[in-house]
Amino acid sequence: MPIQAMTTVRAVHDIQYGRTVAVPHGAPGRVVNLQSGWADTTYTVEFAADAGSTVTLVGLTAGDLQAS
Repeated sequence: MPIQAMTTVRAVHDIQYGRTVAVPHGAPGRVVNLQSGWADTTYTVEFAADAGSTVTLVGLTAGDLQAS
């Protein structure tokens, strides 16, 4: 069952962009969109990176996220 939009989630591992860690393990976020495809559902998640800033990542899978 897919994670629903507006669900609070946490990163289950460091999510990297190239060699840079974009979101560290355990970072809280919120699903802002999901896209169902024939193979898998992908998620757009807005993570609270540092005080007052956010990082939005597109194309995450259920293996990247844990519902809180």
